[in-house]
Amino acid sequence: MNESDPQASRNALPRRGWSPGVILLLGIAGMLDFIDRFVFSTANDAIKHDLHLSDTMVGLLGGTAFALLYGVMIVPFALVADRGFAARMASFGIAAWSIATALMGRTHGIIGMAVMRVCVGLGQAAFSPSSAALNAAYSTPERRSTSFAVSYGVSYLGYVIGLAGGGYLVEHIGWRATFAAVGLAGIPVVILMCLFIREPRMPHVGQDGESWLALLANRPLRDLLLYGVTGQVVNYGITLWGVSFYMRSFGLSSGQAGAWFGIGIGIASVAGTFMGGPIADRVAGRFGFGGAMRFAFWAYLLAQPFQVVQVLTSSLNLSLAMLVLTTTLSALCTGPVYGAIPSVVPAHRRAAAMGMYALLANAIGIGLGPPLFGWISDMLTPHFGSDALRMSLLMAAILNFWPAVHLFQLQRRFRE
Repeated sequence: MNESDPQASRNALPRRGWSPGVILLLGIAGMLDFIDRFVFSTANDAIKHDLHLSDTMVGLLGGTAFALLYGVMIVPFALVADRGFAARMASFGIAAWSIATALMGRTHGIIGMAVMRVCVGLGQAAFSPSSAALNAAYSTPERRSTSFAVSYGVSYLGYVIGLAGGGYLVEHIGWRATFAAVGLAGIPVVILMCLFIREPRMPHVGQDGESWLALLANRPLRDLLLYGVTGQVVNYGITLWGVSFYMRSFGLSSGQAGAWFGIGIGIASVAGTFMGGPIADRVAGRFGFGGAMRFAFWAYLLAQPFQVVQVLTSSLNLSLAMLVLTTTLSALCTGPVYGAIPSVVPAHRRAAAMGMYALLANAIGIGLGPPLFGWISDMLTPHFGSDALRMSLLMAAILNFWPAVHLFQLQRRFRE
């Protein structure tokens, strides 16, 4: 493990090894990230019928439009964050995506909505690597899996609010008012970020090119990047089409589907993430960093068969039970995987490493996953009718075994 913890990254940490107040505030900001990112999926069918779009077009609007500036700007934003501006970049990002989400409720055409969705991606591109750099700066390596698990565990409450709460709001006040309400909720968090999170001091690095070459040559980081991009293409596709799947395959309303899917995936994500971080830290304390990665591999691998059952079954209760089980097991990996990213690179490259991960995992995942599985659904509709989306998500569930290969390779590296 290539952990570098210079004086610049030690920010008066408490004896417990992490700063709970800062981590909690980052988690709340991340929760808003998930709300504003996934509330769109609860309005998929409403937007489709209101604007007379195909599934492919809705997928492009919800996924690819978001990913355009996200993919272009996340690495430049990460470089700025690595130079001592992480807290300010995070605050800027929250403000940008919150205002853009609120304005989506005021647009009356697909072009205006696409522009606002692009701006949501811009804001989250600024926040994602900056937040990870702050999280790593306010925690020690020994408690990093726990720190990231707490932050992401709180963030995953955004699944519940964005999907369940979003579905309820879309059904009762309409999708436009829903976007306005969830967007404006981010402004108080921006104020708290500016008041209570100080910039961590970072070391001066004179030869930036060599640092980038070393970053790209980092084999454990490459394994993490490949795990992220393969997993998120599938996961974002399943998540952004999940509410529509339960509406079409089980006859639920948008409010019912959003509630069942959002509560199921949200609570399971929170529970799995909160459990996984401390377990991984204990395993790492006994068996080393490779032990934590082996734990992540087996948790992820065991989750995948249950996802196939979730999509295939005609029983709503069994499908929801499998949703909770596969999400809980997969979420056990969150703390160790996200904690590993800043731990395998020097301290002054943490935001850059997280930026690369977010670029590949999130930008490609959101940009490719939703339109890909929407397109597959459109292609299968003449053959399967209302079950076309089910068949599309079945393909996604089978593809979700692929990321486990990269986790297996990662844990093997720490045995060598």
